[in-house]
Amino acid sequence: MICIHQLILILLSTFIVVTKCEDPEVTLPYGKIRGVYTKTIRYRKPFYAFLQVPYAAPPVGKLRFMPPQPVQPWTGILDTKQNNKACHQVGKTASYISEDCLYLNVYTPVAPGTNSNLPVLVYIYGGAFIHGSLWFGTLQPQNPIEKDVIVVLLNYRIGPLGFLSTEDDVIQGNMGLKDQLFVLKWVNENIHLFGGDANKVTLMGQSAGAASVTYHILSPQSKGLFRAAVAESASALCTWAYQRNARQTAYGLAVEIDSNFGTNRSSAELLEFLQSVDVSKIDGTADKYKEFAPVIESLHPDAFITEPMYETIKTGNINKVPLLIGYCSEEQIFHANDMANWKKFIEKNYRNPKNLVNQDMNVQDMATKETIGEQIQNVYTTDSLADEPGKAIQFSSDNTYVRPVIRFAELQSWLTDVFLYQFSYHGIIGNNNATVDGVPGRVAHAEDVRYFWTYFKNYSEFPEEDVRTVDRYLGLITNFIKYLNPTPEHEEIFENILWPKLTSSEMQYLDIDKSLMVKQHPREFSYQKWVDIYNQYATGTLITY
Repeated sequence: MICIHQLILILLSTFIVVTKCEDPEVTLPYGKIRGVYTKTIRYRKPFYAFLQVPYAAPPVGKLRFMPPQPVQPWTGILDTKQNNKACHQVGKTASYISEDCLYLNVYTPVAPGTNSNLPVLVYIYGGAFIHGSLWFGTLQPQNPIEKDVIVVLLNYRIGPLGFLSTEDDVIQGNMGLKDQLFVLKWVNENIHLFGGDANKVTLMGQSAGAASVTYHILSPQSKGLFRAAVAESASALCTWAYQRNARQTAYGLAVEIDSNFGTNRSSAELLEFLQSVDVSKIDGTADKYKEFAPVIESLHPDAFITEPMYETIKTGNINKVPLLIGYCSEEQIFHANDMANWKKFIEKNYRNPKNLVNQDMNVQDMATKETIGEQIQNVYTTDSLADEPGKAIQFSSDNTYVRPVIRFAELQSWLTDVFLYQFSYHGIIGNNNATVDGVPGRVAHAEDVRYFWTYFKNYSEFPEEDVRTVDRYLGLITNFIKYLNPTPEHEEIFENILWPKLTSSEMQYLDIDKSLMVKQHPREFSYQKWVDIYNQYATGTLITY
């Protein structure tokens, strides 16, 4: 039992319930765990947290670079009251970083063991597939908990330990995505023990986490493990969410560690070598190869994705679940905080229009490539983007995040319900003051996240409009988690609007600003022009967009 209730008779027929709450215990198939009972800060809602629950065997030794394996059973009661482990990060060191990092947190607003059948949110963090971890402690998940949603956070392998690949079945790649898949299976098998319903799981992520979510939409391995998806500021069509030349990178990493390692050696020899070296040596060289990301795998039983992402969704061979997806109004505007370096970057990278062309368009002719680059540049300015730092920010926002988000949403809208948004509200909670001439958008990458999760202990310190936006954004997403519709009915908090489903003919989306407004044609000044350019010039099989 979680709580011991004592009824005390006071005066005639008045009863007072005195509650003594103990630390909750749950018996998993692998052993018992003991969590912690606490309350949310904002509304003092009771909830139960189980932190650093192992969901897979430590991926060390011969399990390094391998798909996750089942956790070994334990005896006694495992204390899960605090967490302090993150997976290895590219270019970062800290005492809490460990190869033994495959843990998850569960936060539930109901006493474990109760048959509540609550909806479940499984959240995947971002960080370009090279950084990030689940949050420590019990603060951040409190907002959705107050909406009676069970929250599951997870660590997954990133960087080379999560995404190194020899492009064969030796080091398959996508270990990080397979870690996430393992968690979805864990949730499917165990969430009922925490009061959750395995048939009401929503998968949500931001940036690389959003790209991961949409990879799960594309992967047959994830079929039936979640009923809805939320993707903030990325999709599997982002150019950075796909790793090219993975085999070359894997061998380059080995040579950096030991210059005597020959690139003519077999994949099996490479694996044996990389499993034998101290992980610090892998960390020490990984910073030179930052483009670790998912790969298209060779055909084998554990393969997570085997077909090009764009072609997969275009042909409709996906997990057909409802999707809520969106982006911030100017994703890359944070570059304006360091304008001197931004100007150096665009001078180096944007002066030549050919550099603006996505390599996955498969254009080989240099003259054609220059023509395409000039057309892309003309979407934003009649001058060179290298001379227009604000317009360059708009291009970078589109090219890095927005275009692949809208395209994924549009293609999936032919197959399932899709709700598209633009997050335009600029407030103190967003923690971004960047501005640049000629760019109306003010909201940078990852600002919307701060209006969903609990980042602060006292919301009364913030302007009323900020707090209202928290309640709106939180309400829209948790409604979607519960009802598969962000506005199932007219509500005052949402100004009585009904958020329409996206269609390729109407291209309707919700603009989340000081007011909520249904609009048409997201990124109207650029998106359709990008589509026209791709339609005219892209050749071969598209992978990204």
